[in-house]
Amino acid sequence: MIEVVDLRKSFGDLRAVDRVSFSVGEGEIFGFLGPNGAGKSTTIKIPSTLLRPSGGGARVAGHDVVEPTVFPAAVDAAVLGGFTVAMGGLALALFQRE
Repeated sequence: MIEVVDLRKSFGDLRAVDRVSFSVGEGEIFGFLGPNGAGKSTTIKIPSTLLRPSGGGARVAGHDVVEPTVFPAAVDAAVLGGFTVAMGGLALALFQRE
């Protein structure tokens, strides 16, 4: 249901996320652990549509969240039952883009 492939995010010279890949199937519980500053929040913000990646891709419930034509509401509707906590920024993103 969530697939992240070769995800990258840089802020100027700072490489916050460097080639991260993972997938989470429907009904799975997924933990994302790491030290402070490791890029956990930045990584999760990309499939949540709160940030655009510098490279790589992400799909949520079959929706490519990197493409500018994807609306957070479409992704939000697809994940409300299973990934509300991990993807909680989707509703906020919708209001930010309106």
